[in-house]
Amino acid sequence: MGTDMCFPDSMLEELRDACQQDPRVAALYAFDLRRSGECNVAAVFTETPPWPERLELELAVARALDMERVELINLRRMPLISRYDVVNRGEPIYVGDPEALAIFIEETVVRYSAFYPLLEALYWKVETKPLAADMLPQ
Repeated sequence: MGTDMCFPDSMLEELRDACQQDPRVAALYAFDLRRSGECNVAAVFTETPPWPERLELELAVARALDMERVELINLRRMPLISRYDVVNRGEPIYVGDPEALAIFIEETVVRYSAFYPLLEALYWKVETKPLAADMLPQ
């Protein structure tokens, strides 16, 4: 997904200016996990801002992106599979702390890589299991 589908470069410049005001924003990602054409914005924070400051940041991001409102999804609080999908298929639209972002990506990929074989084994166990008698056509 290219950011040109979501936000024009002029908006991204305003977004970067708004995000530079808060050093706790390590990165912002644009993503569309449902592939619905609706862009979502997720944040990697070095430290989660308190609610009043987070709301100020969300308002600044909404103004920059010319949106009525924006909810910044905290990537650290997303389920692992969704978190991996955002890192893998989403696109960073702002990087304020490249080192913190690199550590976050590495943690995500390592945890997902350790989890994936278990997920695949479960899938194959469910998919190759014989059907129960009550599930067979009569």
